[in-house]
Amino acid sequence: MGDDLEGNTVREIRAGDRQLRLLVSLIMMFAAGACVARPAMVEAVAFESRSYGFVDQLLAGEAGEAQQAEAVLVLPEDKNFKPPYPALVLLHTSNGQGSQDWLYAQRLREEGVAVLAVDSFSPRDVDHTVRDQTLVSTASMLADAYGGLRFLLRDPRIDPRRVGVIGFSKGGIAALYAGYEAIRQRLAAAEVRFALHVAYYPWCGLRLRRPVTTGAPILIQAGALDDLVPPERCADLAAATRGPEGPNNMKLVVHPDARHAFDHPLLEMFGKVDITAPSPAFCQLEQQEDGGFLETRSGLEIDAANLGAVLAGCSRSGHAGGNEEAAERAYRNTLAFLKAGGFLTRR
Repeated sequence: MGDDLEGNTVREIRAGDRQLRLLVSLIMMFAAGACVARPAMVEAVAFESRSYGFVDQLLAGEAGEAQQAEAVLVLPEDKNFKPPYPALVLLHTSNGQGSQDWLYAQRLREEGVAVLAVDSFSPRDVDHTVRDQTLVSTASMLADAYGGLRFLLRDPRIDPRRVGVIGFSKGGIAALYAGYEAIRQRLAAAEVRFALHVAYYPWCGLRLRRPVTTGAPILIQAGALDDLVPPERCADLAAATRGPEGPNNMKLVVHPDARHAFDHPLLEMFGKVDITAPSPAFCQLEQQEDGGFLETRSGLEIDAANLGAVLAGCSRSGHAGGNEEAAERAYRNTLAFLKAGGFLTRR
């Protein structure tokens, strides 16, 4: 019996070691983005952008710090697709550019859609923001998104009437809030706007005093089991949002049995992975009459100087996990959304 107990203990320890090594390998791969290669035949480009500490600076009309943004332009290769192409500005997660960006860029290219995959971190000398989301703010990624839009509008190979934005997690936040008119007004000329917005599992805890959209359609896709950025926040946000003439043209799709990053190619084999880095699951930032922001849970006023400390007080750890069925269903939803917006054409 003693031998059996000892043998079982050893096997359990070895199994735990294997699981730990597997998890460490996954985390390293996830951070490095080394699984899906960047598509061939791409163009490295640069354009003007801005950096901000917090969105209050942007909304107040501050100029921000001049920033050179970098991106990769992926054009359709299929000869059956002719320019001018529809295009999407693609915004990455807090892990930075990697497998997910290249997977979507390649798949969308095959549908005849050009993709401008923006790197918001490298030009700002940041590897990732997993542990500290303030290293690159959402406001800075919003500036990158609109900088990418302006860049694409100058390219004769791109159809200026069909330029949208798609983002994932941290990039999804920017893709979502780029659809609010107050933000668009600060980052674009009068008639410049995205034709549509696709946001995968964004944090929806930022409330503007005037939550009015540009009128462009917005698709939010989230996981019902997401405990890092709960989809209930997005449902509340959608209910509080209106369009320029009434309906907000915003659709929220919640996928059952899906966690955060359910479509990431490096999580396909893992239904649940512990994420110890904090996420602002319980944070609710509301703009006040004076233009400043208040975190309603703590009652603390927020600016760029104390943003990290305030968010730490309402953040928590959670889980990520892949769900191949949900990922494919979400991608089909995205294609249907693009088709409805006139982005997809027959070959």
